[in-house]
Amino acid sequence: MKQVFIKMFTLFVFFVFTFVVSAQEKGKIGLSFSFNGGASVIPMKSLLGNGSTTIDNFNSIGFVYLKPLNNWLELETGINYTLYSITNSPAPMIEAATTTSSLSIIDIPVGVRATFLKYFFANGGLMLDMDMNSGSGVNNQTGMGVMLGMGVKYDFKFGGSVFFNPNIKMHSLLPFTLDSYHEYVTEGGWRIGVSYKL
Repeated sequence: MKQVFIKMFTLFVFFVFTFVVSAQEKGKIGLSFSFNGGASVIPMKSLLGNGSTTIDNFNSIGFVYLKPLNNWLELETGINYTLYSITNSPAPMIEAATTTSSLSIIDIPVGVRATFLKYFFANGGLMLDMDMNSGSGVNNQTGMGVMLGMGVKYDFKFGGSVFFNPNIKMHSLLPFTLDSYHEYVTEGGWRIGVSYKL
């Protein structure tokens, strides 16, 4: 399964960056940083007497690429790395210590950003998620997810832009691993960033 994912991931990245390079109209590149607005581990099916896994904090850094499609719509893609702090608590009737761990996910979003009233935008799309570590206490998050957000931006005359983009992400809604009781990570983040017109 891991080799299949690596092949799919490589093809996906190749497709996105081929589109970017072949585009005649240049876009914007930038950096973003997201900080914790709240995150949860949600099971697809609930299990009685099971322990709990909570996300205490997360931070994310990302590369952004925006490609104009028309005067109000842009393709939005890039790559993000997110690190989560995890607390694993045992079931109430089991005598065991609470443990801490970390989870890291790389995601590649492919979506659109729609601008309205000059300074505001809505964005959303699909994400290809890759779980970078095991032993976090959370099911493998490799799969497809979704992202939705609203934001505000300001474009400077010299070609630079700043933006603020609160958003929600749901990772691994379509997992690439076959778990009977799959969990997915959902997060709400406060995303800030800068971009520059190429």
